[in-house]
Amino acid sequence: MLNKILLVIVLGTFCGLLPVEAQTAPAAAARVKGRILAARVQGHVEAVSKADGQTRVLHDGDKVSDETQVVTSVGANIILVFSNGATVNVAADSTLDIDKFEQDPFAEDLKISDMKAEPGTSTTRLNLTKGELVGKVVHLNVDKGSEFTVQTPVGAAGIRGTTFRIVFRPGPGGKAFFVVTTADGRVVFTGVTSAPVSIPAGKQVVATFDYTPATPATATEPAKPAVTSPVTIVSTDTTPAEAAQVQVAAQQIVTTVQTIVVPATNSSGGGGGGGGGGTNGNGGSGNTNTNSNDNSTSPPANPPPTTTPGAGSG
Repeated sequence: MLNKILLVIVLGTFCGLLPVEAQTAPAAAARVKGRILAARVQGHVEAVSKADGQTRVLHDGDKVSDETQVVTSVGANIILVFSNGATVNVAADSTLDIDKFEQDPFAEDLKISDMKAEPGTSTTRLNLTKGELVGKVVHLNVDKGSEFTVQTPVGAAGIRGTTFRIVFRPGPGGKAFFVVTTADGRVVFTGVTSAPVSIPAGKQVVATFDYTPATPATATEPAKPAVTSPVTIVSTDTTPAEAAQVQVAAQQIVTTVQTIVVPATNSSGGGGGGGGGGTNGNGGSGNTNTNSNDNSTSPPANPPPTTTPGAGSG
């Protein structure tokens, strides 16, 4: 009888500990704002805050936050480096909205050129409203919830880890041209057909259609959304000329990120210093982002001339 009583006491004590242990189990770390760096800027490029409309000119090494619109002038381009290992090369006369970029925090500094896969999970949502970009994205943990999408007026391209090109150019007479090209990996395009369209390496989808851009509200007219006629897409092989264009832009990315290191998200803040100037000779100004979270990628130290941003003095 005594043994039974002792057994009941032991079991009761053990069961009583379970809720306490469950409460003290480590919780998954909340996502944080990712860091974005204007790694190389050529020509006149502006960043427009979607929160307050403030506009500033970007230079090599400047920080960029999400909820920002990046606008490249004719003859300009910019390479943006994201702290999950993704990089986009935005061509001239383009408008790219960085709607959202969040990721899991990470404990060690990461060298972008060494990254083959992102360190955790992330959500990246971009919107190319006009122009052209080439992206180079490391392997994403899509099976664990990662997402990288580029929205366009035609549809959305979902990226898993690949080198790709997207072009959306409104043309004369209300016509528009659109193409998604996959150089390696695979892109999934949605929004045009009832089922997603998979675009493997060496392939592209092309569409030409009628397009009326959105117009803002005026004193006499309400805002009007963009109007796109029914779109028919055609899948083709990538031509050698188009493949060469993607390769040139991708190689610019590879060269630019060689010395870029992303500081751990648990390291102390402190503004990155100004860039020393890339091919356009523009030096970045330190602490250009007034966001209270120091969410930008550190500029590289001792960059190769003409291709990488200047050293940070953090």
